[in-house]
Amino acid sequence: MKKILTIEDDADFQDIYTLYLQGESYEILKASNGQEGLAVLERTIPDLILLDLIMPVMDGETFYVQLRSREAWAKTPVIVASVNDNIPAKIQELGGLAGHLRKPFSAEALLEKVRACLGA
Repeated sequence: MKKILTIEDDADFQDIYTLYLQGESYEILKASNGQEGLAVLERTIPDLILLDLIMPVMDGETFYVQLRSREAWAKTPVIVASVNDNIPAKIQELGGLAGHLRKPFSAEALLEKVRACLGA
């Protein structure tokens, strides 16, 4: 079973991810900010990360920089899910972004991106 880490501070979006992705037999790991996401990565490396950008404690951009700085995590695919189309310059500089979803999104759009990243 493929593991997907959702890093999202909005409980409604966490519920949407869980509903859509568990129905497709993915294991969902949850974090409500980048700092919690890093703590999850210390325990297990997911097959994919769905990352919000605007969050308290540690935002998505800061998380992404930390993710790409660690060799063990550096190749983990990330899909950014945000309310706008602007990807921060630092994320673009680091490269390796697997995709972008604009919120709100449909179940089909989410599943299409996830399947494309996981080769399913």
